[in-house]
Amino acid sequence: MNTSKIIYWTATILVLLSVGLGGIPDLLKIDALKESFRRIGFPEYYLPFFGVLKILGAITIVVPALRRLREGAYAGMMFYFLGATYAHVAVGDRPDKYGITLFILASIVVSYIYSLQTQSHEKAS
Repeated sequence: MNTSKIIYWTATILVLLSVGLGGIPDLLKIDALKESFRRIGFPEYYLPFFGVLKILGAITIVVPALRRLREGAYAGMMFYFLGATYAHVAVGDRPDKYGITLFILASIVVSYIYSLQTQSHEKAS
């Protein structure tokens, strides 16, 4: 396995764990998330909706049959985590509140960039 594939799979696994599995607490509407949403000013009823989108997005970036939807899934995750970071900054939260969203955002960017590289290598082969 070459270095590009290792980087891709490492970043993608981080995305799957943080975004895909992160959708489950949203679906369950755990108290900590409800409090965070209230503090930011988002309605609580967004939680299950975001949870479903996170899970579907994570599935979409790894299932080969959904390749045509992959760009949209990456874009959606980027917008979600950019918005989450902005919302935390806008209400005056410190980096301990939005640092994780920046880390997830970085993982998404690395996964996306290296997915393009691995796709171009597969087409060349």
